[in-house]
Amino acid sequence: MTESSQQNPGGPQAAQQSPSEALRDLLEAHGDGDLRCVELCPICRAADVLRATAPDDIKDQWQVVQREALLTMKAAIDRYVERLDAEPPERGPSVQDIPIE
Repeated sequence: MTESSQQNPGGPQAAQQSPSEALRDLLEAHGDGDLRCVELCPICRAADVLRATAPDDIKDQWQVVQREALLTMKAAIDRYVERLDAEPPERGPSVQDIPIE
């Protein structure tokens, strides 16, 4: 990472960088800098390209879709945890003894 990008990760040079280089600089400035998934995973790479090149209205719509998906997953997990925490129903024997004469 260059000295100017350390001082201002979103500065004028960010417009000249590829999306992955800009993301790498941003993560190095604010995080651990590990981009293995973005570089190797086609889903993460497509999301990275979409994030870098999509118009603002599409980004906003995609953010709404992501939020709804996360809320749906949260609701499913919460329901599963409720089922785990609930007391098991009283059950009779599942096998009935039938005498044979």
